[in-house]
Amino acid sequence: MHQPRYALLSGRHVLALCHDVDGLYGDPAPHPRLRHELRGCEPRGELARAVTQAIVEGSAPLGTLDVETPDGPWRFTAVRVLDARGDVVTIEAAGPPRRLHGGATGAIPCAHLIPLPGPDPLPTEVTFLGCSPRGALRDALAAGAPGFEEVRYQVLRRSGNLQHEGAAGPVTGWDAARGHHGLLDLTVAFPRTGLIPRQTREVWDLFRDHRGPAEPGTWRRFTGAARAVWRHEAGLRSYDLPEPVPGATYPLDGRGITDEDGLVCALTEAVHGPGLAYPFSSPRALGAELAGCTLVWHHADIARACLGVTPLRTEPRPATFREWVDGLRAEGVQVVLD
Repeated sequence: MHQPRYALLSGRHVLALCHDVDGLYGDPAPHPRLRHELRGCEPRGELARAVTQAIVEGSAPLGTLDVETPDGPWRFTAVRVLDARGDVVTIEAAGPPRRLHGGATGAIPCAHLIPLPGPDPLPTEVTFLGCSPRGALRDALAAGAPGFEEVRYQVLRRSGNLQHEGAAGPVTGWDAARGHHGLLDLTVAFPRTGLIPRQTREVWDLFRDHRGPAEPGTWRRFTGAARAVWRHEAGLRSYDLPEPVPGATYPLDGRGITDEDGLVCALTEAVHGPGLAYPFSSPRALGAELAGCTLVWHHADIARACLGVTPLRTEPRPATFREWVDGLRAEGVQVVLD
């Protein structure tokens, strides 16, 4: 098979190589919020307030919640209190609790954290096209099995290296591939939460060749998660970049610098060209890379209005425009705001 784009796997074993896919790219369903019972708790502070509100109104937003159990401290994020009965508080959160190392000031004492079962996500169908089965899957097809165990999938670069990997589901059907003599189309029961946004595929297609995109400013048409994917792909091509020319002046095109990813992409492009991104994420680290250079920041008002001001529940907090400018200058970069 000539340069397959996808692979299906079980464990470390490749079960099929495939030309294309239908149904993988679309709007993913949101991951279900996870529910827990906090047993043997002593609500106080903001948790006590949220418990009172939940009893009256049915639920109450809380935000971040740190709890201390006999086996250590844990942190829940984006918490909503759903119920409270006796010393049991029921909450839902954005995901599973994260263990905290080194303690947590103000953590709520609890005896146990009990995860509650949630609804099973409804699957959709994804069909991998023009596949060449092998190994256990080939044997199952030859034996006429009605289905096959859960598999994982990989998106492959043109070189054959891995670009992305994720969980798929059981193989539920197969048919002769149209346009690919001797190959099969394999249908997989796929989780809706695992679908990949179409903008992500567009970024992957641009970076499928090792050279990457050559048009300046291409990153600006991507936003949110797709811009983060762009920065990741560009970062993979940006190790061992040459040192900036000492004393050089670089014009920074500030159009589209609305977040940290945009700033890193624009700054790297200004110094080294398109399709690259420094693998650094702090003002001082980027400043150390560009020490002794002059940066003329055009359209700086866009970044001034956007950087670090979005109310994100992220850790660490994204740097503000002033923190970026001060960090670059502290490392010896002359920043001229235009």
